[in-house]
Amino acid sequence: MVQKKIQTFEMRCYRRLLKIPWTEKKTNKEIIQMADVGERLLRQVMKRKLRYPRHMMRGSSGPLIQLSLEGKIEGKRGQGRPRRNWMDDVKERSGSTSYGDTKRKAQNIEEWRDMVANLRTEDST
Repeated sequence: MVQKKIQTFEMRCYRRLLKIPWTEKKTNKEIIQMADVGERLLRQVMKRKLRYPRHMMRGSSGPLIQLSLEGKIEGKRGQGRPRRNWMDDVKERSGSTSYGDTKRKAQNIEEWRDMVANLRTEDST
């Protein structure tokens, strides 16, 4: 859902920069070629989003951040489906099924860098 909004925003910005009205029938691929874009916005966002947790999970950011990631919140959970959070995105992008698996991957710096460098997004053209 958020990815779709980022892609829409990106295309809207390119159209405005190139002064192409929305009534003009041009495909997104044509707009991207006209803009001569190096790397798409969604890919950059996801790369940055995946670089940060490596520092947090290794413990180099301090014990307070570790506690906020691994700590347990007391009380009852609200009704309904659990909201999707930041860590769910990181787990999904890293191909992990659990926080522990993601943390083990983050410990191996080379593996994590390779994963971030080879990141694939749905709109890869």
